[in-house]
Amino acid sequence: RRYCPALVQLEFTQMALYAPDCGALPTILVEHDVTLDLYAQLERQNPSWETRQQLARWETFERRAWREVSCVAAMSEQDRRMIEGARAVEVLENGVALQPYRPPPRPPDPRRILFIGSFAHLPNLMALRFFLEQAWPALRAAGATLHVIAGARPDHYRELYRDRVTLDLPQPGVELEAFVADVRPAYERAAAVIAPLLASAGTNIKILEAMAMGKAIVSTPAGVNGLELEPGADYLLAESGPAFAAALLELFQNPSRPAELERHAP
Repeated sequence: RRYCPALVQLEFTQMALYAPDCGALPTILVEHDVTLDLYAQLERQNPSWETRQQLARWETFERRAWREVSCVAAMSEQDRRMIEGARAVEVLENGVALQPYRPPPRPPDPRRILFIGSFAHLPNLMALRFFLEQAWPALRAAGATLHVIAGARPDHYRELYRDRVTLDLPQPGVELEAFVADVRPAYERAAAVIAPLLASAGTNIKILEAMAMGKAIVSTPAGVNGLELEPGADYLLAESGPAFAAALLELFQNPSRPAELERHAP
């Protein structure tokens, strides 16, 4: 009523709460991820009463939101196929500005691995636990360094989620940082970027950033959700902890392999 807009953009699923208040105004709901898809993945990975309750609530809320708004903006064709009952769905794929994100002029630090993921997002904690428990011991023994950028207030979120996930931090070879205003120096130093996600919805912008920076990537299937990438050509696929360790060791031991991935990545 105050601003008399011609159109209302509802950014993130939660903001669909306000769609009914917009009356006859056109509304666009921007779905950075399909939240019910994320909770369905979490329930499959680690079933719990709490996750089932959250999934049931999101099923009701999100599906109703799709019907109420004028248009839903999805981040990938994969997400578009999940959105049912909407009057219109448009795909606006995520991207990265190539001018600031460019391959660095100098070589990376040997055997340096980069993980970027805010601890405010539970799947990032689950991903790091999976990597530390199942892949890191072999890599640490090979002299690797793991650089973790965990976003603002990592200790707060570790405490918040401690009944769901516990992390063995700190430990030798692991460098933990909180919020970093500019992640490009971290990418520059990294010999490889990892996305060991067990559950993920939407599209993973850090994968796009890593490709733009000319970095070799090792990821689970969930880590590249919605991105039409070819395993073995654009990135290395790892579906288990030992496979993750083996893929990274291959990159460290075969200097030509990272270059191949970097040249091929779109």
